Amino acid sequence: MLAVIQARFTSKRLPGKALRLLGEKNLLERTINRLKQSEKISAIMVATSSEKTDDPIAEHAQEIGTEIYRGDLEDVGNRLSNAAKSMGSDSFVRISGDSPFIDWRLVDQAIDLHNISEADLVSNIFPRTYPKGQSVEIIKTASLAKLCKSERTNEEKEHVTPYFYKNYNKFCIINFTSGHNHPKSNHCIDDQIDFETAQKLVMDLSDDYLSWQELEILFSTHRKKLEG
Repeated sequence: MLAVIQARFTSKRLPGKALRLLGEKNLLERTINRLKQSEKISAIMVATSSEKTDDPIAEHAQEIGTEIYRGDLEDVGNRLSNAAKSMGSDSFVRISGDSPFIDWRLVDQAIDLHNISEADLVSNIFPRTYPKGQSVEIIKTASLAKLCKSERTNEEKEHVTPYFYKNYNKFCIINFTSGHNHPKSNHCIDDQIDFETAQKLVMDLSDDYLSWQELEILFSTHRKKLEG
């Protein structure tokens, strides 16, 4: 299964965050390294835009030996669809580049569900019971390509899957849950506060490959310190 990491350098809330260092590795490299632990991912590709501003991401991906695809900046759905097609993949795992703590075990779980269902979309955010930053979506390439031919809002172009969820009766969507309730927890890097929290957490990590449950305990501890 192909994993496609979407990333861009011109993040609105935290510009350049994809290449910001968390400890000794940047966000993008940490995300890639976590996904490399999967037993079911056969290839990893970074999908960024063809804009000059995203040259640093493309160059870094090439430096660390990761496949790269460059496409439309605003229409991320179209970019990801074409990225998957370029690899000849019928389906792909969609991961955000600001998820340096993504648990590959969740990815493997989603792939297993996809393999026995052939759903248009396998998700763990419909509804969300996992923390942000642990989001996993497996999208059938043909379904996304068809969707991209539909009339979509700018938000649906940028965030890719809202169209699926808003029109859930038109697609086969399978969602898996955590058995817990962590929709307000956050393991992703969206702004400067998230980055500073993650930086402190990385300093305390004895193992880069903790599960999402173990990470949630650490994140919860750091949030309480900041609030206190």
